This record gives sequence, C-alpha cells and structure tokens, in this order.
Amino acid sequence: MRGLKIFSLAFFGYLFLALYSNYLDEDLRAVVYQRGFVPSTVLLGFVVALVFFMAFAAGYLSGFQLPASFLISLFLILSIHDFPDAFLIAFVAVIGYYLKIDVVEKFSTLALLLSILGPILFYLSVGVPLFHWGLRYKLVGPLVLFALLGAGGMVYSKFSARVKTLFLLAYSVVYFLGTFRSLLLLGYLPYLLDYTLKRKRKWGVALFGSTLLVMVLVMSGSISALLVRIGFTFLVFHNLVRISLPWGYFHGSVLFSEGPRALVSQLFGASTHYTYFFFGQAVADFGILGVLEAFLLGVFLRESEKEHETFVFVSSLMIYALDSGIDALILMFIVGALIFQNLRLNTKGAEIS
Repeated sequence: MRGLKIFSLAFFGYLFLALYSNYLDEDLRAVVYQRGFVPSTVLLGFVVALVFFMAFAAGYLSGFQLPASFLISLFLILSIHDFPDAFLIAFVAVIGYYLKIDVVEKFSTLALLLSILGPILFYLSVGVPLFHWGLRYKLVGPLVLFALLGAGGMVYSKFSARVKTLFLLAYSVVYFLGTFRSLLLLGYLPYLLDYTLKRKRKWGVALFGSTLLVMVLVMSGSISALLVRIGFTFLVFHNLVRISLPWGYFHGSVLFSEGPRALVSQLFGASTHYTYFFFGQAVADFGILGVLEAFLLGVFLRESEKEHETFVFVSSLMIYALDSGIDALILMFIVGALIFQNLRLNTKGAEIS
C-alpha cells in the first residue's frame, strides 16, 4: 500500500493547492485567469479528478496481473509517437529483453552522464534558454528526454550517495539554465524517495532533500508563482473536462503527439505549452473511457512495488506528471521500467531455483 499512500499524499496535496489558487485566494485567482479563460470554480474538474483517482486506486488494489506480452506490445505502440526514432530505440530494447540483456541497469551510468552532457552540448551549439528566451520551447523536447534519463540513472546506477548528491547539484545547475523548473523535480524526486525509503534515519534524509527542493523552488521563482502554475494547470484540466466529456475530444492525438502540451495550448488559442494535470490526457483523448487508462496507471504503480528501484522510478514519474500530465514518452519510461523489472525478477528466480 505504500505506493498508493505516497501518490495519494502528492495527489491530494496538489488538488488542495489547485483549489486554493483557483477559488480561495482572490489575488492568485486574478493572476490565474489573466490568460483569458472564463472564470470558473473548477468544481467539474475537481469531481472528475476524484472519479479518475478512484479508478486509479481500484487498479492499484485490483491485483490485476499484466503479462509481459501486453507490456511489450504497449511499449512498442507508445513508441510510435516519435516514429521512427523512438520506435527503433524501443525495438532494440525489446530485442535486448528477449536476449536477457538488462538495458536499464546496464546503461544506467550512461543515462546519468547523458542527462548532464546532453543539455550542455545543446546549450553550446544552440544557446542557453535562460539567456535566450526564444530557445525555451525549441529545446523542451530534448531536455525532457535527458531529464527522464537522469531520473532513471539516479535510481538504477550503483554510485554512492555522495556521488549522486554531486550529480544532483550539477543537474540542478544544468536544468535551471533550461528554465523548466518542473524538470528539476525529475532529479530531486527519485533522489529524495530513494534515500527516504532506504535509510533508517528517514527524517534526516527527508529534511535534507526537502531543503534542497526548497532551494530549487527559490531559484526557480516565488511560492506564489508556483501556486499560479498549479492553479492554471488545473484550470486547463477543468476546461479539457468541459470540452471532452463524454467521449473525448482528441481521440488519442494528445497521447501520440510529439508535442502534447503545445497541442493542448493550441486548442485554447495559445502558441505556448500548457501542462494539463495527471488525468488531463486521458480525459482529453477518451472522455469518460479514460477511467480505463487511470485504472491501468494504478496497476502500473502496484506492479512497480516488486522492486525498490522500479518503485522509486515509477512513483517519481507519476508524481512529476501530476502537473505536466501523462504523455507517450512518460508512459514509455514507466512501461519500460516494468518490462525490465520482470526480466530481473525472472532471472533471480531462475538462479534461486
């Protein structure tokens, strides 16, 4: 039950902040609605979020078992969102699975290094978004990919706590230059979750990690700016609910888009990127049938608990996606982690027998 407890704490904490920004604080509400949305109490979005959370919890508690063939098929289908590049990488990973090569652990150190060196190379060749604001959305795709690799490397690599702490400091600087403070969470969440769940002196580690996280928030903007972001994200979700019920609006286009947040912003007449909350994609694509996706996400979280590292990784991605929203790339990383978790568990079981 620890997965559901941790996610529930994050989920309802986020919901409270969203409602506070949209409904309880008049000053924040005025800022949130500056972008042209019709004033709303967002109660429809709140109710739908609760319904989808119940489906998520039902999936977690169901005991439903996912066969490896289903996960592999889903992994390959999701990779179509960035064809042919993502598909080729996914195809090679699947071949590795059948050859019993654990590409997740084998290349975790490389992933960690790429998450730092990749953005630096982009900054040197294209420019630094912090100093050239026009580059911000041009580099968002590669930065998200490298940040996800960093989250995986943070969890699966065998470096000591000291080395990972140094990496986290470097990670903070690199992604702060990229201007997307949400990507900083992809480094801090697995770091904090891993050591909080592993260590006996949990409160000391949690306090240290929380202090670092507060430092990131201070570097990235004020608390009020964070609340405005959360409030606006949930307002976007509310409007997606209003437009997409009962049977969906995009019918899979958000999930399989290379730029889902740009696609959502275009729906509302903007040319930027709108984050859309954890269940936003499911609602926008499938309407009320999106509860099936929510159910599946709950199953994914429970399945991840079979191994500490995979649980930390999957939980971190889901908590991160509370604000950003689910997309094909995030789901690919989650499903891929589950696939190779099964490989490791099967290998260990064979060795024991």
